[in-house]
Amino acid sequence: MTRPSPPAPGPYLQTVSGRFVNPFEPDPEQLDAGDIALALANVCRFGGHCRPFYSVAQHSIIVSELVEQRGGDVEDVFAALMHDATEAYLGDMPHPIKHRSPLGAAFKAAEDHLESVIRTRFSIKADVPDIKLVDRALLATERRALSGESWDWPELEGVEALDLELVAWPPDEAERAFLARYAELQAKR
Repeated sequence: MTRPSPPAPGPYLQTVSGRFVNPFEPDPEQLDAGDIALALANVCRFGGHCRPFYSVAQHSIIVSELVEQRGGDVEDVFAALMHDATEAYLGDMPHPIKHRSPLGAAFKAAEDHLESVIRTRFSIKADVPDIKLVDRALLATERRALSGESWDWPELEGVEALDLELVAWPPDEAERAFLARYAELQAKR
C-alpha cells in the first residue's frame, strides 16, 4: 500500500482531511474550510495561557457576529469569520511575542503571505475596518475574562472591553459552530 506523501521536500503539514499544506508556499487547492475549522477549534487563544480552553474558532465566530451586529454586509461578516484562518496552519502566537519580538516579525511576514493566498482561495474581502476594531475590543474582553494577565498592553490603549459574558466551548462544539457559520455565510454570498 502506498502512503500519501507531500508533493516535495519542505515544511508540509498533513491535515486531517489528508491534504498537504506548506504554509510558507501554500497551494490554494490544498486549503480547505473543514481543515481550517478543525484546526482553529483545537488552537487555544493566548498560546494556551487562559483559564479555560478557549479556541480561535470561537473567537472568530464572535468577531463575525459582532461585525454583523455593527451592520456589516455578508462579505464583511465572512471576512471576519476567516480573519484568523492563517492560524489553522501557523498556530496562534501569543500577542506580546507576535507584536513585540523579532520572532513575531518573522511570523508576521509568513502570516501575511499565507493570508493573501487564503484571501484569494476563499474570495475574502480585504481591509474591512470593523474587523480590527471588533477584534481589539474582543481581545480586551477575552483578556479580562479568560486570562490571568492584568498588566497594560500598549496595543490595547484606549480600547474598551465589551459587555459580553464569554463561556468557552469545547473544541468539537467550536468546530461545528464554525462550519455552520461558514455554511450560512457561503449560502448568502
